[in-house]
Amino acid sequence: MTRIKQLPLLIVLLLSATFAKAQDAKSSLKKLYDKYSDVASYSVSITYVAESEAMGFRNEQQGELTVVGNKYILKFGPNETWLNDGKAEYIGTKEEDHSELIIFCPGENFEVPVNYGSLFSFYGSGVDSSMDGDMIKVVPKDGTYKHALLKVSGNNLQHISVVDDMDMTHTYTFSGYSTSPPAVQFTINPKEYADTIDERQGCN
Repeated sequence: MTRIKQLPLLIVLLLSATFAKAQDAKSSLKKLYDKYSDVASYSVSITYVAESEAMGFRNEQQGELTVVGNKYILKFGPNETWLNDGKAEYIGTKEEDHSELIIFCPGENFEVPVNYGSLFSFYGSGVDSSMDGDMIKVVPKDGTYKHALLKVSGNNLQHISVVDDMDMTHTYTFSGYSTSPPAVQFTINPKEYADTIDERQGCN
């Protein structure tokens, strides 16, 4: 009988611990969002890794991201550029035997699960949150991606790992974050690309 009486108490304790973790995650997420959503301009170095165990695929790149208002430019070396000039979004890639420019309406570039312009604030709404070890786990209510894990040190976002609906893991590790970004031009020259694919509908 003693064990039976103890079961409800154990259940209550487990539920209380789960609730406390959820509240801790929600509080930490709000502090993080409040910090970064107030920043209109910044630059940061990114180590980006796309990986799929099922497909035996792994790709790592080093990039420099600059965000000013609703514009951003991300350069992975001289041959890959991601850009939002405030009117459209672009992906420009150059290879030895081919070059291509893809154009999207703003907010409709779904080539990566999290838009680069909102990489530090995408978790601000429309997500459920919980603690996963020492990371904050967010799950979007709209199913844009499966889940994301945020690594925080103090009140600084250090690392994001996002799993998309194809089970591809997109990992972003940050360094050199600065709220005084260098002057950049939010432009791209279509003439530098052999092919242009315009995916815009209703915004061009």
